[in-house]
Amino acid sequence: MLHMTKKGSILVWILGILVMLTACAPGSQNAPISTLTIAPPLNPYQSRTSTPIIPTATVPLPTDQPLIPTATPFSHSVQPGDTLYGIAIQYNISLDKLVSANPGVDTSLLSIGTKLVIPFSEEDELSVPTPTPYQVPLSEPVCYSTKDGGVWCYLMVENTQKLALESLSVSFNLYNEKQEQVQSVVAIPPLNMLFPDQKIPLSAFIKPAQVDQYRVTGTLLTALHSERTEPLTAITDYSVKYTQENKVAQITGVVEVLATKVDGNQIWIAAVGLSDGEPVGIRKWTSGESVDPETAYPFEIQLYSLGPRIDQVLLLSELH
Repeated sequence: MLHMTKKGSILVWILGILVMLTACAPGSQNAPISTLTIAPPLNPYQSRTSTPIIPTATVPLPTDQPLIPTATPFSHSVQPGDTLYGIAIQYNISLDKLVSANPGVDTSLLSIGTKLVIPFSEEDELSVPTPTPYQVPLSEPVCYSTKDGGVWCYLMVENTQKLALESLSVSFNLYNEKQEQVQSVVAIPPLNMLFPDQKIPLSAFIKPAQVDQYRVTGTLLTALHSERTEPLTAITDYSVKYTQENKVAQITGVVEVLATKVDGNQIWIAAVGLSDGEPVGIRKWTSGESVDPETAYPFEIQLYSLGPRIDQVLLLSELH
């Protein structure tokens, strides 16, 4: 009897050990569950791009009107190349108001440094009544970043009409990543005249905008018919010397006054640097205070590229 009791005790002890071993086995319900460590996501935002994203056909942009800057009262100092019509467009006022606000200014001859009163008031309607422009093709804008976060933008206008055009202007429109128009800048060309089959770039500086991704488009604002049928000047000879890996072009040449009578007092020359057909820089040359008919004048221009190397130079001239 005692022997059976000992046997039972041993059996119970063995069964207890087996139960404990089973509980510690890898397949048991009490075994620890392994967890998967998931790495945190990368930053959800994108850093500012150094160059603009030019719109493509796959990304349609809204057709909003350009956001012409709201003006505040102040005076404008006439700069080389300024015209009354261009100044009126720049400040979004009518040409009549600009002329009326400056009765003592000779509208046919603007002297550099002349102070013009910009006639703004709270009651003014800040709109420029402009005629329908002659339709001319615009190239896609190309933009080059500056150190302060802004961009210089260029686009080319080509006169495909059979008549001379003047008073050209475009608007560069800035869109954010949501395709919302956030800024517009009005631009005029370095010369006032554009004869048939000629092309000329328009440029504007767009100040740093508070957007990370942006697109720039161009809108034609004005292109008016000119009564002039033939150019009054011609560049008869020129040469180009490239330096600094074609980032600088030194241009020397001769421009001739073709007119037998001179109505203007200056010769203007626009030197345009091109890279694969796209403008990368513009420089304007202005002659002395007076010119004579049927006379040739030497000129020298140093042209800089804001982007790629210059592989072609385009020269245009006019009598102003």
